[in-house]
Amino acid sequence: MIRIGDFKPTKEHIDIVNEIIKSGRLTEGVYVARLERLMEKYLNVKHAILTTNGTVSMQLIAHMFRTPATVCVPALTFPATINAFLLTGNKVVLCEVNQLMQMDISTLTEEQKKEIDVIVPVHLMGMTVEMDEIMTEAKKYGWYVIEDAAEAFGAEYNGKKVGTIGDFGSFSFYMSHNIGCGELGMVVTNDDILNNLLRSKKNHGRKGDPLKFFHDYTGSNYKTTEFMAGMCYANMLNVNDILEKRLNNAKYFFEKVDNENLQNMPILKGMSPLGYCFRCYNEEYKDYICKKLNDNSVETRDMFPCLKNQKAYKGMFNGDFEVAEHLEKVVFYVGVHQHLTKKDKEKIVKILNDN
Repeated sequence: MIRIGDFKPTKEHIDIVNEIIKSGRLTEGVYVARLERLMEKYLNVKHAILTTNGTVSMQLIAHMFRTPATVCVPALTFPATINAFLLTGNKVVLCEVNQLMQMDISTLTEEQKKEIDVIVPVHLMGMTVEMDEIMTEAKKYGWYVIEDAAEAFGAEYNGKKVGTIGDFGSFSFYMSHNIGCGELGMVVTNDDILNNLLRSKKNHGRKGDPLKFFHDYTGSNYKTTEFMAGMCYANMLNVNDILEKRLNNAKYFFEKVDNENLQNMPILKGMSPLGYCFRCYNEEYKDYICKKLNDNSVETRDMFPCLKNQKAYKGMFNGDFEVAEHLEKVVFYVGVHQHLTKKDKEKIVKILNDN
């Protein structure tokens, strides 16, 4: 099976895991600290805080706001983005997306903009949201900006890494993501006070000596393990090579797939693809071509359903989200991970071109 994401251990992975086992320190320790410093340098940000996974990274950020805040998220995204705020007692409103599946705040009314306290642009599939527009409006209306960069590690917008432009950035290093290591997340911020508060709240609200039981805040356990940090650290030793291979694989599909029933999604400046997306002209063909790929051992994924249509949120949202509701039916993607071989890519292209 040619999968959406894959993992092949290197000598660095094995050596680091063995080192951690021999150290006897399995929870947060040397490799968590090393990876946080490495991430701060790579992203050019003051503070990187590792967490259990990308979902709880967003939940940790959600705890920074007095509830109920009104939080605006795009109508097309993975449920983790919205659950973080609903589960912390906030009100969520949806924003339409554009044809590239990115948040389109031009569709918000003046009344909606005045109501919003927090906005969450999601850099879906490693493509970048128009952050200049969002930051301008955020300044005008007093929004806090949380970038959901779970699927876009390494992507850049106007020379800045996504996740570092707003007040907070949330990342995921899930297995199939850009720098996948299993289950690991991260919050980044340039605010010293918020950094201290985030670190406290991710460790039960402790303050001061982590070995003493002094709790200044309510909090929970969002900590990670040395194993996950060590695996991600090993990946980061080759980060530029990994991201370059993934981008080149996406470019290969963009250039080689020629099927009149498919629209190849563009390769955008600064993108860091989670996978490569195709847009079909109707839902029936999407189902047909995905079945054909899967029957030939090529794993595919449909685009996330519009949040309005998810059973978990039935009746929660008003309004029409025509673009999001259309894209959920006609978009699918294949993997672009760094372990794809030339033979793998040729096989995928052959199936897609044989319409």
